[in-house]
Amino acid sequence: MAVIGVNYDGWTHDYDDDDNRIELEPSDPSYFKYESVRLHTEKENFLFNSGNFVKDWYDAKKKYMEIMDEEPFLSASSDVNHFQGDGGKFDSAYLHIVDEKPVLKYVDTTDPNYFYTQREIYENGWEFFVPENTQPTWEELKEMCKS
Repeated sequence: MAVIGVNYDGWTHDYDDDDNRIELEPSDPSYFKYESVRLHTEKENFLFNSGNFVKDWYDAKKKYMEIMDEEPFLSASSDVNHFQGDGGKFDSAYLHIVDEKPVLKYVDTTDPNYFYTQREIYENGWEFFVPENTQPTWEELKEMCKS
């Protein structure tokens, strides 16, 4: 099995002694810093560290496509979820094949029941990430991720 994960340090907030949330300033040494995406397999470890999380995630998934015959299962490390919660400013985009063409689909999080009503999007798609509050097409995402 292959495992994809995110290397980062810090967070965008902390809590005071009374458990009140405190937003940190980017100048704070503990402030959130993205480092890289890693892909671990039984035989090799790959590191994607362009400094651009969207591109690194895309490149890691692209690499996985090259080795998936050897590593037929891909799992995300729990730090992927932590990355988002700690300050990653990215939205999920899910790759689907529609009429034999790749299409990115997005969950409408304004739907209070999206976890149930839009399950097909996230359960049947392959997760990628895009800059927060954007919804590029698959072609636009590929263009964003060119070297």
